[in-house]
Amino acid sequence: MSAIRIERVTIAAGLRHPWSIAFLPHGGMLVTEKDGGLVRIDAGGAVTRIAGLPDDLDNVRQNPRDNSGLFGIALHPDFAANGRLYLSYASRGEGGTTTRLIRARLDGDRLSDIESLFEATPRSGDRFHYGGGLLIGPDGKLYLTVGERHYMESDNPPLPVSLDVTDRRGKIFRFELDGRPAEGNPDFGPGTHPALYALGIRAAQGMAAEPGTERIWFSEHGSTQGDEINILAPGANYGWPVRTGGGYRDPAYRPRGLEGAAYTDPVHEWRGRTVAPTGLTFYTGNVFPEWRGDLIVAGLRRGYLMRLDVEHGTVRGVEYLLEDAPVRLRNVTQGPDGALYILTDEADGKVIRLDRHRGDRP
Repeated sequence: MSAIRIERVTIAAGLRHPWSIAFLPHGGMLVTEKDGGLVRIDAGGAVTRIAGLPDDLDNVRQNPRDNSGLFGIALHPDFAANGRLYLSYASRGEGGTTTRLIRARLDGDRLSDIESLFEATPRSGDRFHYGGGLLIGPDGKLYLTVGERHYMESDNPPLPVSLDVTDRRGKIFRFELDGRPAEGNPDFGPGTHPALYALGIRAAQGMAAEPGTERIWFSEHGSTQGDEINILAPGANYGWPVRTGGGYRDPAYRPRGLEGAAYTDPVHEWRGRTVAPTGLTFYTGNVFPEWRGDLIVAGLRRGYLMRLDVEHGTVRGVEYLLEDAPVRLRNVTQGPDGALYILTDEADGKVIRLDRHRGDRP
């Protein structure tokens, strides 16, 4: 438990597995719901549903392990003037489902001018590990995570999909804000998508830019333990499923690697503990000045909220902040007021503001 006392205030409730949050320039926020849609929440907590979502959105859970739904949201840097935003979601269609990236315009309470920018082919009947993390990086480019889609690692072909550069699953992609592949992306050779930026990914969902640097950090779910935090690098291969600090759901599974491949190690991994890291944010505010520069990570396991002490691209230690709140946490974001906002992964999901306990305020 943290030595700092944290006050929790519920901002909104009744959300259907909220997934991602974006603060609006003139107040309030937009929140995606994995099992629902897109909502706007005003400063008083009133919830307004946004119409006009894509017709191919697959947001109906078919079994408890189903990961389909609406995922990440990112606002265009000029959102206040142009109303543009980006969404990632599970798209249903012929051949199954896949991760899709779109750009749209928010007109009042409705989306308009929807453009499909990318889909992670091939589609499949698996409904797991879509990824869906979105971030506009320090370089002004749009980053998207895509999961490898398998629940059992042994469902992979002989060359795992995350290591096959011609397969768009299990990768991270980098785009210009108009959806074109970003200038300066690495060249992975013939048959590869020009937005491909890194590979060897299992189920990465959260990304965060480290202030004052060009570094982007991302979370990664292990299979049987093996949860990680990584720093994104162009052309990097993070090694899943050949390299993992955990095990496999099928203990007999033996993946085939790439001959001569160089793998990038995580900057932090949890050994002997499952935390299921998801959304993450670097803290820069005044509410918790002791935490400035630290990485705050939400976890789906036992309601973990974790503070990673970060210095010069390394993790010096981990503090577990909310172990007394045994509810799945999907995301954490710093608000414009310097407080932290968490999303609970529940059918009656909540947006909760974490403030300093009033008795400890100056």
